[in-house]
Amino acid sequence: MFDTLICNGTLVDGTGAGARQADLGIRNEVIADIGDLGDATADRTIDATGQVVAPGFIDIHTHSDLTLLAEPHGLSKILQGVTTEVTGNCGYSPFPISPERTETLRETLSSVFGDAVPWTWQDLEGYRQAATEIGLAINIAPLVGHSAVRGMVVGFEDRPATADEIRAMNYQVDQAMAQGAFGFSTGLTLPPSAYGDTAEIVALTEAMARWPGRIYTSHIRCWSGYHITGVQEAVDIGLATGVPVQVAHMAVNDPRHWGEADTVIEVCEDAVKSGHDVTFDVYPYDASSSGFSQCMPTWAQSGGPTALLSRIRTPATRQQIRDDMLEEGLFRGWPWLWDRLLVSTTHTEAAKPYEGLTIQEAAQKMNLEPVDAALTLMDLDDARLTIIFFYRTEEDMCAFLTHPLGMMGSDGLALTPGTRVGAGRPHPRSYGAHARVLGRYVREKSILTLEEAVYKMSGQVADRLLLQDRGRLQPGYKADIAVFDPETVADRATFEDPHQFAAGVSHVFVNGALAVNNGAYVGSCTGQVLAASQS
Repeated sequence: MFDTLICNGTLVDGTGAGARQADLGIRNEVIADIGDLGDATADRTIDATGQVVAPGFIDIHTHSDLTLLAEPHGLSKILQGVTTEVTGNCGYSPFPISPERTETLRETLSSVFGDAVPWTWQDLEGYRQAATEIGLAINIAPLVGHSAVRGMVVGFEDRPATADEIRAMNYQVDQAMAQGAFGFSTGLTLPPSAYGDTAEIVALTEAMARWPGRIYTSHIRCWSGYHITGVQEAVDIGLATGVPVQVAHMAVNDPRHWGEADTVIEVCEDAVKSGHDVTFDVYPYDASSSGFSQCMPTWAQSGGPTALLSRIRTPATRQQIRDDMLEEGLFRGWPWLWDRLLVSTTHTEAAKPYEGLTIQEAAQKMNLEPVDAALTLMDLDDARLTIIFFYRTEEDMCAFLTHPLGMMGSDGLALTPGTRVGAGRPHPRSYGAHARVLGRYVREKSILTLEEAVYKMSGQVADRLLLQDRGRLQPGYKADIAVFDPETVADRATFEDPHQFAAGVSHVFVNGALAVNNGAYVGSCTGQVLAASQS
C-alpha cells in the first residue's frame, strides 16, 4: 500500500544510467519501492505512460533566498520540475547580519529583492526558522555569502580587512557551517565581496576545513582577461585550503575571447588531474543578467548602493564616474557594446518606460550619449537598474554544458508573475532553464542524452552537495520527483516576454507531497531549508 503509485513511466534515475520502464511507489515522504508494482494499491495512482519519471531537479545556482520568502510558491521553478534551490550564491546571502548593518545589506541585495520581506533573523538558523514559519513550495539548500560576512564584520567600504576582522569573518563562516550551510560563496566583481583579496578568501575558506564536503563556490573576477585568471584564482583557493571548488556560471564574456571555452575548461581539468575536486555550473543561454551597479568603477560602489547613488547625483563625482567608465571599459576592459545591454527590470516609475530597450535605444530616446543615458537610468532607478548582457556565445555555452565537469545551474530566481517578485522583464532563465536543456539541447540539438541532462540537473548536483537522500530515484530517498513528456517539454519564456511557464512537466512531488498535478500547481508547501550533513 502506497500513498502514491506512479506507474508505466520511463525512469531516468539521476545516476546517468540508462532509462528503464518501472513503477515507483511513494510512502511517508520517501520512495518506498521501484519495480513492477502492478499488484500494489495506492491512495493515488498516476499513469505516466509515455512520460519520463526523474528526480526533482536541484538548481545549484540560484538567488531565490528572498523571493521564496516573499512569494513561497516559486511557480517559475516548480512548474519546471525544480524541487531544490541552492541559494546564497555570488556572495549574496541574507545572513549573517548585525542589526546596525541590516539595511545596507538589504540595499546591497536589491537586485535579488532584498526589500521584499521583513528581515527578522541574524543568522542561518534564524533564516531557517523564518522560512519554516512562512512555508515553502520547494526546498532551499543555503550557502553563506562573503558579501554578507564582510558586510557584517568590515562594513561595505572598499578597504582591506584587518587581521582581527579576518578572524571574526572566519568565525562567522564556521558558525554558518555549524548551522548547516552547504558552503561559502564569493562574488568577486560584486561589492563588498569584490573588496577582498585572494589572501582574505583563503583565510575564510579555511573555516570549512573541518567540515568535509562543504564547497567553495565563486562568481570569479570576470574582468578583462580574467576568463582564465579568475578560474585559476578559484582553483588556487581550493588547492590552498583543500576545499572542493565550484566555479559559478562558467562563461566567456569578453568578445575578444569568444571561442576559448576549451582553454578555460583546461584549468579545471588540470586541477582534477592533479587530484583536486573542481567542477562548474552553466546555464543554457548566450546572455547574462545582473545589477548595472557592478559596471560602475569599483571605487564608486564603496559604501553600498546609497553611497553610489549619492555619487551619481553629485555632478563632479558623476563626471569622474563617466570618465572612468569610458577609460576602463566594461568590467575593466570589455568593450562597451551599448546595443547588447538590455534594460531588464526597473524599480521606479521614472525608469519604467525604458524597460525592454537597449542602452543604445534609451540613449536615442533621451538624446544623450550612451554612457550618459546609462548614468541617467541609474539615477532615475535609484541605482537599482537590472541589465541583460548579450556578451556570450551559444558555442562556448554548449562546450561548458556538455563537459563532464559541468552541471546545470540557472542563476535565476523562483518567481511568480503578478507578485512583488514577478515584475519587470527578468532573464528568462528563471522560467525556462531546466526545460530548455531538455527541449533544446536534448530533443532538438541532441548534444546531451536525456540521461546525461537529468544527471547534470539532479544526481551530479546532489553528489556535489553531499545530499545523501536526494537527487536519485532510489528506495529510501526523499520523494522529490518530476514527471515530464520528453516530446513536449520546453521553455516558453523569452527575453521579450519572460513571464511564461515551461511546458511539458505534468507532475512534481516535493518531500512526497504532490505539488504539481497535470501541469497545475496545487498549493502544496512541503519544502524545507535543508542542512548539510555534519559527517
